[in-house]
Amino acid sequence: MWRGCFGWKFWHVTLGITCQAFLWAVVDADCGPYPISIKIGNVTLTNKSSARGLAVSVGSPQQDFAFLPQWPLNNTMVYGTSGFCDLRQEKWTETGCITFRGGEYSMITSDTRKVPSPDSYPIEKGGYPQMNFVSDNIRLNDNHTLPSFPIGIALSAWGEQAYHNMMAIGMGVNSTMLSTLKSTGKIAARAWGMFWGREGATRETQLDGSMVFGGYDRAKVVGQPYTQFLVADRSVCSTGMLVTVTDLVLNFANGTNASLFPPAKTSSISACIVPDYPVLMTMPNDPYFNNFRLLTNAFIEGRSFGIDFYSIRYNDSDIPYTGDLTIKLQSGLNVRIPNDQLIVPDRYSDSKTGQWVVNSTDPTIVINPIQDINGNDLSQLGRQFLSAAYLMVNEETGQFSLWAANPTLDEDLAAFDADGKEADSICPTTSSTNTTAPQPDALTATASNKGPAKAASGGLSTGAIAGIVIAAVAVIALASGLGVWLSRKKRARKAASQQGEYVETIVEEFPKARQTSYQPELPDTSGQWPHEMYADRTGPSPGSRYELAGSIPTVPDRGAGDRI
Repeated sequence: MWRGCFGWKFWHVTLGITCQAFLWAVVDADCGPYPISIKIGNVTLTNKSSARGLAVSVGSPQQDFAFLPQWPLNNTMVYGTSGFCDLRQEKWTETGCITFRGGEYSMITSDTRKVPSPDSYPIEKGGYPQMNFVSDNIRLNDNHTLPSFPIGIALSAWGEQAYHNMMAIGMGVNSTMLSTLKSTGKIAARAWGMFWGREGATRETQLDGSMVFGGYDRAKVVGQPYTQFLVADRSVCSTGMLVTVTDLVLNFANGTNASLFPPAKTSSISACIVPDYPVLMTMPNDPYFNNFRLLTNAFIEGRSFGIDFYSIRYNDSDIPYTGDLTIKLQSGLNVRIPNDQLIVPDRYSDSKTGQWVVNSTDPTIVINPIQDINGNDLSQLGRQFLSAAYLMVNEETGQFSLWAANPTLDEDLAAFDADGKEADSICPTTSSTNTTAPQPDALTATASNKGPAKAASGGLSTGAIAGIVIAAVAVIALASGLGVWLSRKKRARKAASQQGEYVETIVEEFPKARQTSYQPELPDTSGQWPHEMYADRTGPSPGSRYELAGSIPTVPDRGAGDRI
């Protein structure tokens, strides 16, 4: 019976299919989708000015915005045509507010804007403003667009001043961006990497950065990673990335070094890495920044109200520091911030025109000394920290890794698999009308020390075992179905030869169901909620005005009062 139903050809084919399915299961279980890389740089806005951030577009036709990642925010938040700008106690125009917010979203002009399902986005906590939610297309790069993605339109300001003032992609523990990318198969793990790039005063000291979803960029790391666990209590550190700073060293231009720590060096500084924070670091004024003043002979007190919000601003009579700063972490990583990223021109966007004003005479040092009632606050390491360090976060394993950064435009993306480990290869992609990805030959993991440590295992991974089981079930089902088909075909041939009849197969064609779409109009329910700012200064000093070029405007050698 078995010999009659299943000849040697059948078993030959079945064995081949079994072997192929087995190999696919083992290989693909340890692969990851091609990561999604988003440029961090200047984005041209509708007011003909620009803002630096993640270059992401929303709607159809697309509206270009500059986003920043934000914590503990989970949703993606934009500002509408009412941007609620009230910084520096100035009267902001709509044109000026566009630059400050990184754009303005017009839901009325988007053909793809819809009403989202209430269960498609989480309820925000943590002091965020009320939002009017819509769903719309969000374009991450040339190859990846998420259709009908939930987006919250802020209905007020929320006291953030210029610490967290721009369009935001929520990267909290329940991030809708990471969850959507994973659930739709665009990434295998809720992991991401970030290099902020560089924002110096000249073109030579400027560089675009990138944020990578589903992996990280190996081209932008140097040496071994230093890996720690994310802290569980996000109320202490909103990002979960808590580090210990064991020393802050001034690297003077003449080759000498000096520590900002007290001579005994018995203390340390706990700091939370917050990638969108507007300065390199907040540190206690006493003793650390007071020591900086003494060692550099600059008793500076002024504050910037521009893009490097509340950093220390030099006066005309002060001589800016010309050396570097090395931040030493307890993990063993030393991050050296070059002077051209540490001392930068004071830059702010004009509240009426939205154009950038740059004061090169009174530059800022991108440090915010905290004192008085804030003196005991947890220190922050902000975005300029990621001009010299590369960050990778893996929510699947609850870990984050830091490397010394390699500032380059080169890209070598590494993916993560479903187990949250660095993948050995890129998974084959399926065709999609919404998302396509480039197909490199493979991303082959090397034995170098560039990647985060993989979990040791004496056997196959969970994904591999699951893949093998699925493949085995598929092969058994295929074999059973093929056996039944061959048996029926043999009986049909026998019946046809005996009766001399022609057997016709009739395929019934089912009509396609009609689909209708309904896109109701949404009212613009914007409202304004002003808040107070610091009273010690109503605005920055005037400076030179000109267009941003590259990542940050090239600063000409002009005084504070000159304009272009």
